[in-house]
Amino acid sequence: MVYSVAILTVSDTAASQPQTDRSGPILVDAFGSHASGDLAVKHTAIVADDEELIRQTVQQWIDHDTVHLVVTTGGTGFGLRDRTPEALAPLISRPTPALTHAITAHSLQKTPLAALSRSVTGIRRSSNQATDHESLIVVLPGSPKAVMECLEVLLGCQEQGKERQGVLLHALELLSGHSGQKQHQQMQGAMSRDATASIAVSTGTDTGHARSHHHHHHLHRHGHHHGHDHGHDHVRSKGLHSHSMPVPRTKPEDHLGPFPFKTQDPSSGPSLRHRQSPYPILPLDEALRLIADNTPHPADLSGARTATRAVSVELIGSVLAEDITAPRDLPPGPTTNVDGYAVRAASTPAGDYRVVTLRTLTARDDGALLPGEIFRINTGQGLPAGTDAVVMVEDTELLDVYPDDDEAMKGEEKLVRVLAQVESGENVRQKASDVKQGEVVLRKGTTLSALGGEIGTLAFLGRSEVRVFAKPRVAILSTGNELADVGQVPLDAGKAGAQQESWGFTVFDANRPGLKAAVTGMGFECVDLGIVGDDVGETLSALRRGLESADVVITTGGTSMGESDLLKPLIERHLGGQIHFGRVAMKPGKPTTFATIPPVPTPNDETTRGQGVSKQIFALPGNPASALVCFYVFVVPSLRKLCGYPPSPSSSVPSSSSSVAGNKEEVANGWNLPRIQVKTTSEMKLDPRPEFHRCTVSVRADGEVLASSTGSQRSSPAPAPIYPSA
Repeated sequence: MVYSVAILTVSDTAASQPQTDRSGPILVDAFGSHASGDLAVKHTAIVADDEELIRQTVQQWIDHDTVHLVVTTGGTGFGLRDRTPEALAPLISRPTPALTHAITAHSLQKTPLAALSRSVTGIRRSSNQATDHESLIVVLPGSPKAVMECLEVLLGCQEQGKERQGVLLHALELLSGHSGQKQHQQMQGAMSRDATASIAVSTGTDTGHARSHHHHHHLHRHGHHHGHDHGHDHVRSKGLHSHSMPVPRTKPEDHLGPFPFKTQDPSSGPSLRHRQSPYPILPLDEALRLIADNTPHPADLSGARTATRAVSVELIGSVLAEDITAPRDLPPGPTTNVDGYAVRAASTPAGDYRVVTLRTLTARDDGALLPGEIFRINTGQGLPAGTDAVVMVEDTELLDVYPDDDEAMKGEEKLVRVLAQVESGENVRQKASDVKQGEVVLRKGTTLSALGGEIGTLAFLGRSEVRVFAKPRVAILSTGNELADVGQVPLDAGKAGAQQESWGFTVFDANRPGLKAAVTGMGFECVDLGIVGDDVGETLSALRRGLESADVVITTGGTSMGESDLLKPLIERHLGGQIHFGRVAMKPGKPTTFATIPPVPTPNDETTRGQGVSKQIFALPGNPASALVCFYVFVVPSLRKLCGYPPSPSSSVPSSSSSVAGNKEEVANGWNLPRIQVKTTSEMKLDPRPEFHRCTVSVRADGEVLASSTGSQRSSPAPAPIYPSA
């Protein structure tokens, strides 16, 4: 098997001057020319000493490009900018301290300065469950000499005339799910030359899965095993034996669906529940990326979810699913852009002229002006035949009006003096100067905003209806035995609760009303699933109703580690869903869960909502402030993408194959709400995690935007008006 390798050089200098990188080429040459032919360098990059950039690059290689091995060089010293170990520590799901020790110990034999290197190794399980693989991360120093010394441990070398086997290929073989027998025998060398026997056992291998593999027992003449075991030294390769290990014919994963269960069966009782969450805490950017990757854009679906809607205010927030073209030239003929008098420029020098009105002109068969006449005209009005310019009213003087005894023309202008001659085309909007027939005026993907410009343009073009991407329906469910709707129980909630449960109390559900207001305020149709207690049947029934009637389901509560926290196991075990993440490194909202449910083959309504499309479930924390913050952080980007919103140009995902990465403004989800820079009005104690602090925002006279804290940031009180910002 050929293992893919990615090599990352971490250096401020090399990031700006790639030609100064000396260690990266050493690694490329060592892996690319390895005698085994089992290593292939697929990606290389150089980044500055920036934690976020280092982590994003390595995470992209492992989670999306599925490389087997990532080796970094640089940023491991004691300097203030040396942050590579800190950058990659959150990505490591299984540390490999012995491998780190082997590299360090070998380097210390060469120089005591190796003690000043903070090399790290570890295994990362990809967050992309479609591939479900593990990769090895090796963090090496930046010195070319140190890199070559470390490679002696990884790839092997000659020591005192003898060949020393490297450990890397054996590690990669085990990580890829193989037994490692070939590499194991090569590394044992002479120790394995004696008679060898193997016993098939069913156990957990180094890959983390239960599968059959072989332990190799090296038999010596004195009759006991060396190295692995001290059991019986007699084995039989055929038939049954009283000492042989029973070997099941199936593996645990054979009994699972496409994704192995991480959750515990909620019916098995609290004693069997997890004591630690099986879900790793993901960086916020990774969680946002997973949402973007697992939310379909309607334009990419074979049966795009579209609907034909009348042009009205109901279109606000919708996204066009078609190009809008002009049905005719606009304006259809020359019009004036000022109030004044239409004239034939060449024959209308400064002088006195008789005024003709629309009433007079329409009475004539040819509708044309006679010599010595000018036509009074208002802004936007079409020019009469034979005229090609307009004299502004400011460039004229009134000389005479019709007398009061002239009933037909009473009060009309009769004679006007033109003070200046105009040129042909002056103060005139020419035919088709706004838009030509057939020209695309609004592109597919345009958002019809509340500012009114887009909807006004549709009316300007004469469109009575348009095709838009159907907005997703959103179902909202609250969970918890302690919850009640306002008006359902007396205001003395404590007393009411005490009557129901001797140990507890009743609280009013603030999550559904708050989320319904936010969802409908953004123009989405909301399906209210009500409140369900901590009951498997009730919760499952409500979830199924939500999936049948809506495109996105939002739940609050039931996402932590308690025995009554049912959302994750129900999603995974009863709905066949895939949980993409179950915890996020953020404050508030750590237990936020995002999952997708396989397609339900039933149409929803008259809109072509697209059969065969997965649906999204967002299980948010039960605390009101946490729920609302997480709605804006996680749910809104998904809803915007489902609506057909285009990604923000400044939110592109960095490419893993570029030789030099360096755009810190790139974010993981292009459908996030826009962010702005603000100045805080008071000091704020920062959490190590990304923290979303609820604030009110105001603008000073000089344009500076101020953010004032709403006070206590506990997640349980009802939130004040919030403007989420990291």
